[in-house]
Amino acid sequence: MNHKHKIFLLLLFSLIFIYGWGASGHKIINRRSTISFPPLMGFLNWSDSLAAHSSDADYRRNTDTSEAKRHYIDIDDYPEFIANGRIPQSLDSLIALHGSSFVNAKGILPFSIMATTDSVKKYFQLHNFQKAMLHAADLGHYVADGHNPLHITRNYDGQYTNQTGVHSRYETQLINRDSAYITYTFENAIYVSDLNQFVFNFLYDNYRYVDSVLKYDSIAHAFAPSYNTSYYQKYWELAGNFTKMLFNNASHFIASLIYTSWVNSGSPLAVTLSGTSLPEKHYLEQNYPNPFNPITKIKFGIPRDARRETQDVKLVILDVLGKEVATLVNEQLQPGSYEVEWNAADYPSGTYFYKLSSDYFSDTKRMFLIK
Repeated sequence: MNHKHKIFLLLLFSLIFIYGWGASGHKIINRRSTISFPPLMGFLNWSDSLAAHSSDADYRRNTDTSEAKRHYIDIDDYPEFIANGRIPQSLDSLIALHGSSFVNAKGILPFSIMATTDSVKKYFQLHNFQKAMLHAADLGHYVADGHNPLHITRNYDGQYTNQTGVHSRYETQLINRDSAYITYTFENAIYVSDLNQFVFNFLYDNYRYVDSVLKYDSIAHAFAPSYNTSYYQKYWELAGNFTKMLFNNASHFIASLIYTSWVNSGSPLAVTLSGTSLPEKHYLEQNYPNPFNPITKIKFGIPRDARRETQDVKLVILDVLGKEVATLVNEQLQPGSYEVEWNAADYPSGTYFYKLSSDYFSDTKRMFLIK
């Protein structure tokens, strides 16, 4: 086998076996996390976006050679873990003990979770809710990877137990087949005071299921050697309960880390009340300043309506072709005057439109971003 052939096989192996939970599993976990958000956050509209971007981190692996190591940690390759069930919980300490080459080769999943949590907080502080959402989607992906036992073991594809292919069978084929049985048991998001310990605690806890994933694969394979429908039925019968628990915990912990980032950033609101009097009719004001660079504010009003206490309100940004490029508001609002901020730091100069839609009103205005 020549050198190029070896490289091709290694790349193919990484693409097949290291993606955690597969695309469908990540969408389920990210989407359901928003159910646990406190109502005050007003980000229940993130569910579709978090789901849509749930595999962005996987796609980056095709162009970013540093991305793969963020998705796993071969924790049982550390002698400290074998001896004590724990490892030094700072990246600097691990590198000092084992060297950067070893640490990077074994994966840096817990530290990518913590770093991405900080990124979500940073963009909340900047009131850049679109960027906060994108980083929250990545955060959800990494947390979900940390709830796949095969992402926290050196035996990630059963290669040391004569079970090659178990990674795909468990995280993708089994989940694609039986995801309808995975229901979310709602829990309110919690504030995480010690991020480092929180992350390592769930990694240590989830490692306990490595043996079960492998053991039940072997039992199901003995029951149905050809990995047919009978194999997957048996595998789900054995592994379904703890797999559902892992999915539930992943969604709850994602919500908790996003909530913690929001609290630590000062609890900014995507849309805030800007006055005490109730408007007599719907209105959408011209943004100010206009032209702007890169932040502008938009004010609008929702009048009282005898037919219902709240109205479904959506405020979006459109480019000159009418394509929606950002969603600033997508929630139920009570009557009042509101103000929302758009940070366009990541958008090119040009003409944009902002459109307000509610149950009984729609209006669009133009604005100019000049950098």
